[in-house]
Amino acid sequence: MAQRGPSKDSTARNDDSLFAMVREQLEEMILSGEIEVGARLTESTLAARFGVSRGPIREALLLLAEAGLVKMVHNRGVFVREVSLEDVLQVYDVRAGLARAAGRLVAMRATPELLGQLHDLWDRLEAARKAQDVHLYHALNTDFHIAIVEATGNQRLIDFYQMTERELKLFTRRGVGGPSRADRSNREHLEIVNCIANGDEIGAAEAFENHTLAGKQRMLDSLSWRTLS
Repeated sequence: MAQRGPSKDSTARNDDSLFAMVREQLEEMILSGEIEVGARLTESTLAARFGVSRGPIREALLLLAEAGLVKMVHNRGVFVREVSLEDVLQVYDVRAGLARAAGRLVAMRATPELLGQLHDLWDRLEAARKAQDVHLYHALNTDFHIAIVEATGNQRLIDFYQMTERELKLFTRRGVGGPSRADRSNREHLEIVNCIANGDEIGAAEAFENHTLAGKQRMLDSLSWRTLS
């Protein structure tokens, strides 16, 4: 009996997996700085680099454009987007509104498991702060924020927040540094956790929003520090 080839469903799943792999790797290369801001991305070059056809590359670039990581310029091509200071200030304002909504929603429905996760993250943040491990603190800081946002169960809010996260990474990968004021930042984290634990919807909303706006000011202070140093 003749052997049957792969079904259409399995082929589609393989194509989806390939597309997802290409998109994830391209996103990581852009956010890590492996691919420079302003770099032109060509389908043929990327297809050869990943060992795939141009189809998954084209789909990945379309999705990255929707995510705000690349821009498509008519008759010129696709380029890694550069986020300006004006852009990132607007992103912070949007992010603050999302944080306010997230804080309120999570305070309404926080589970013991979530509270345990947030307390654990806070302890690890505090340890990283005391060890002056800036890279670990920043990574855990992202995890802390995302844990709260994902706990809302609101997929639209999660998607919008993750979009702001990617845009901030595009900006900060340029090496924005300087005094991080991690002590104040982590005290703000603890205030958020306490409000959530107490079911204080208004307090959690205000604490997460204020923390985000304080992060905006810390970023501006960091830029000033770099200019003066």
